[in-house]
Amino acid sequence: MKNWRKTILTLTFLGGAVFFLPSTILLLTGMAPSIVASFIDKTKERLKALTVGCVNLGFCFPYWLELVQGGHTPEKAMQILNPESLIVMYLGAGLGYFLEWICVYASVAMTQKKNRSRLKSIEKEKKALTEKWGVEVTGNYPVDEQGFLIKTDETQAVS
Repeated sequence: MKNWRKTILTLTFLGGAVFFLPSTILLLTGMAPSIVASFIDKTKERLKALTVGCVNLGFCFPYWLELVQGGHTPEKAMQILNPESLIVMYLGAGLGYFLEWICVYASVAMTQKKNRSRLKSIEKEKKALTEKWGVEVTGNYPVDEQGFLIKTDETQAVS
């Protein structure tokens, strides 16, 4: 049953692509970096593809609007697809990649800072417990080659 649904969806998509051929030409060309990003992004969430796709679509939208308002013909689509418009569309994809990179970098930096702060807090708490209960609570005892406790002043109270 699933294959039947996929077949119907594919045929509907292809029919719409042919029916709206000028939009298909413009958007397939302008959104090419997003298509590549969707193949490259192998993560479960697919956030890179989503970010690049959304920003790229935002930069393609004015040209698509111009196509729809100025006569929805393949000739108009090819006229709009000049090097200047392609650069603008692809810069949108580049901005999407940049935003994704910045967000990942910022979240990693914030997480590292939070973890360092937590580690300092744990070390401070450990030191306070050691002062309160003695060195025995740390579990750090000097041992010999066979693993037996070496008697020192600190470990005399333990044994």
